[in-house]
Amino acid sequence: MQSHDPAPLDLSDSVLRSVSPVHLEYMRNMGTFASMSISILREGALWGLISCHNRDPRRVPLQVRNACDFLTQIFSLQLEARENTILAEKRIRLRSVQARLLAHMAAEDYFIDGLVQHPAELMLLAGAEGAAIVSGEHCWRLGHTPSEEEVRDLFAWLSTHHEEDVFATDALSDHFAEAADYADKASGLLAISISKMHASYVLWFRPEVVQTVKWGGDPNKPVQEVAGVQRLHPRRSFEIWKETVRCRSLPWDASEIEAVKELRNAVVGIVLRRAEELASLTDELKRSNKELEAFSYSVSHDLRAPFRHIVGYSELLKKQEADKLSERGHRYVDTIIESAYTAGTLVDNLLSFSQMGRTALKPRRIDMRQMVDEVRQRLAMEVGDRRVSWQIGHLPAAVADPIMIRLVIENLLSNAVKYTRPREQARIEIGATRENGEVVFFVRDNGVGFDMTYVGKLFGVFQRLHRIEEFEGTGIGLANVRRIVERHGGRAWAEGVLDKGATFYFSLPDIEGAA
Repeated sequence: MQSHDPAPLDLSDSVLRSVSPVHLEYMRNMGTFASMSISILREGALWGLISCHNRDPRRVPLQVRNACDFLTQIFSLQLEARENTILAEKRIRLRSVQARLLAHMAAEDYFIDGLVQHPAELMLLAGAEGAAIVSGEHCWRLGHTPSEEEVRDLFAWLSTHHEEDVFATDALSDHFAEAADYADKASGLLAISISKMHASYVLWFRPEVVQTVKWGGDPNKPVQEVAGVQRLHPRRSFEIWKETVRCRSLPWDASEIEAVKELRNAVVGIVLRRAEELASLTDELKRSNKELEAFSYSVSHDLRAPFRHIVGYSELLKKQEADKLSERGHRYVDTIIESAYTAGTLVDNLLSFSQMGRTALKPRRIDMRQMVDEVRQRLAMEVGDRRVSWQIGHLPAAVADPIMIRLVIENLLSNAVKYTRPREQARIEIGATRENGEVVFFVRDNGVGFDMTYVGKLFGVFQRLHRIEEFEGTGIGLANVRRIVERHGGRAWAEGVLDKGATFYFSLPDIEGAA
């Protein structure tokens, strides 16, 4: 039974075969009556073709054809060996570049700095004239590259349409039409993705290489209709026909693509290893913090009773044995009571500090101006009959735990009142500014200030920059301020000049700006 759709006839082993009518017409147009072609194969694929023509009909003997075939195979082997040698030499050179880049990355805390700070070697790895590293909000451009906006657009396109580990093209505008606008910088693109969780890429660019290709006649094959049948027609003119090729770069060879793949694998390995180390450190830090908080709570709780006993028995001694104590004895007992009270206060503050890290936050919208006014009223007794000028600017609302933020305000305003005590006219300014997605609140005074050399100690637990004889306190208030603010995703810092005042800042996320 005859098939209605027979399989194509396999002519692979045919020594001689007929040629198509189009080829015969092509030969007549050239004025030749004999042709012979020999394929040059490279790894099983057609690499080139040797085409022979003769003006007169000619039969090529089998021995000659076999000799031509044998010589072509020898040529193919030589070609393959030469290309493999060139590639091997290039791979060795690129591996040494890669090793240097890995060493640079390993030496940096943030591995990308190892790439950014050595642009020449990064570009040499891929034989590029420009490179860019894009990750989240950061975009580093090295060498000859498109503008940052164009690189970010390209990054967005890659993230959406090409999620493969490596992307390479020598005709970028064929894939991404907008790239035609900067073909002189990036007609070729080689890109590697260095993170699966967050879109991050290293991009290499090659500029356009304008080429003029000479053809033996116009290579376009028009379709013509002959006797109602559409068919291809070969060229009739063989005058030199030039074609200008634009928006193409030199192609990326196998050694360059392999080199950036290996770099990607190394970078991913570094990222994973750092992530594992960070996770391990985070777990250890959490465990240590819990142990420290439990220890602080236990110590402070257990110390409360002994200090109460010291104060109680000292008071009894002073009351019941007053007539038996000398004046010096009374001073000693008063010192014991005062010291026990101070130690008890320190213990209470330590307990409060340890609880600060365990208490769950209950954020809600806070009227910061109203809170400042309430704290000022509570400080009226501390101010007394002193002359204090309060200057309060616009204070935006915040979303935070009101109890904890009140502690922050109380600490900062109380400090401002305390450290302006030597001034005849105290001046305390409270205000806020918006910057970089956060609201920065500040409390500024004209008090005794501090030496910026010791600013690093200012927010530490039990750290004081002034003698207790001059200004009372336990040195834990500012430590609480920093801990509370950081738990809300903000930060706390200070600026000061000795004897000329100080400014304390703390930031909170800008809820109105974010909306």
